Amino acid sequence: MRHHQGAAALGALLLSVSLLAPGAPGAAAPAGDSAELDAMVAAIASQLRQSWKADPATAKLPWPAVEVLPAGQTPLSICPGATTTAFVATGAQTPTVYCAASGKVLLDRTRLVKEASRHGEWGVAYWVGTGLGMAILGQRGASLQPPAAANLQANCLAGVLIGGTNLQPKPQDPHRPDQLIAPANGAYGTAMAEQMGTRSQRSYALLTGLGVTDLGGCSDGSMAQLAKDQVPDPALLSELGKGRDRAAFNTMAVMNRRCRRLPNSPCPRRLPSFTGQK
Repeated sequence: MRHHQGAAALGALLLSVSLLAPGAPGAAAPAGDSAELDAMVAAIASQLRQSWKADPATAKLPWPAVEVLPAGQTPLSICPGATTTAFVATGAQTPTVYCAASGKVLLDRTRLVKEASRHGEWGVAYWVGTGLGMAILGQRGASLQPPAAANLQANCLAGVLIGGTNLQPKPQDPHRPDQLIAPANGAYGTAMAEQMGTRSQRSYALLTGLGVTDLGGCSDGSMAQLAKDQVPDPALLSELGKGRDRAAFNTMAVMNRRCRRLPNSPCPRRLPSFTGQK
C-alpha cells in the first residue's frame, strides 16, 4: 500500500509539466551543432538571469558569466580548483562547475550536446541552473555541508531559479512522465552517490526547488536531512529512484499539481538568504 501511494504521488507530480509556468512556450529543438548550442544556452541563461535578479537573495549578487567551453575542454581542466569546493567531488565527470577564480559558470560543450540530444532544452537548462546554484553557494563563503548535501543544495537552488522562468520539458510522444526529473536522475553514476547524492535525492532536491514536495526549501538543514533520506514524503523519494521504470507511473490519473503553499514557503519558491540557516 505504501508503495502504491508513493507511485501515485510521483505520477501526479510528474505527469503535470505545466507546474513550472503557465503558458510556457515550446522548447527549442535539440542542439545539433555548436552555434545552436550556444544560442540555446544564451536563451536559457537570459531567462535564468531574470529569475536571479528577481529574487531578493541574489538580486544584489554579481551575475556569473555563463560560458560554454570549446570542444575538447572540460570545466575541471580549465578550473581544477573547483574540485576543492564542497559541491564538486574529486573525480566527478560534471558538465558544469562554478569557477570562483574567474567568477564564471563553465559548461562542457560535448556533454551538453549529449544532454540536449537526450532531454532537449530541459536537459541543458538543468545543468545551467545547477551551475548557477553552485555559483550562489560559492559566493556565500565557507560551508560546513558535506559534499552530497552541498550538491543537493545546488540542485534545489537550480529548481528555484528554473521555477521562476518559462522553461519546461518539451511535450513528447509517447509521453515520458519521468522527463521532469530525468536530467537530475542521470546526472551521476551510482558510484558517485556518496559525494553527489543518489538519483532519488537529486530528483527530490530539484523538485523541492520547484516547490512541489513537502520539503519547505533549500536551506542547509533541509538539504542535510535529504542527504540522509529524512524527508516528509519518503514514499515519493523511493519512487524517484526508479527513473524510467514506467511501471511506477502507469496507474495514476493526470493531476495538475502546482507549487505547494507551505508555512514560510511562498510560491514560487525563493532562494534562502543563508543568514543563520544551518
